[in-house]
Amino acid sequence: MATNFPILRRLHANLVRAALLAALVVLGSLAADQPARADGGVEAAAAANSALSACSNYTGKSLYTCVADVLDKLANRISNAADTQRALVTAASQLRAAANKAQALSAITQCRAVVAGVLKQVLAMGQNGKGLSAVAGVLARAAALIQSKG
Repeated sequence: MATNFPILRRLHANLVRAALLAALVVLGSLAADQPARADGGVEAAAAANSALSACSNYTGKSLYTCVADVLDKLANRISNAADTQRALVTAASQLRAAANKAQALSAITQCRAVVAGVLKQVLAMGQNGKGLSAVAGVLARAAALIQSKG
């Protein structure tokens, strides 16, 4: 019957395309929601906290460089968290360029804001935020270290 009515064939084809497009959009949005977990974050944060203890032997520019190295290593050890990794690498770069305590703390604060935002999204989606929480803890400890020794 549809062969006698070209309009019905086109309507059917358009409905199939629309359904396929909707399915792709849904699957794409699910895939886009996944990369914020910070897999390996808990283990990486434990290693970073240990490395921050060694940084406490430094002050000023040496301290900022030490903390920057810790943040770079932390970024390399976590996965499935592109925004967090990018924020950690950016903070490390800004720490290396920091000329004073205010600039160093600003770098950490900006990174903490990104991690907090990602963590909020992850928790709102009902996912586990342990890795991101651990990364946030490292950043809090780094800020405290810079505040006291920087």
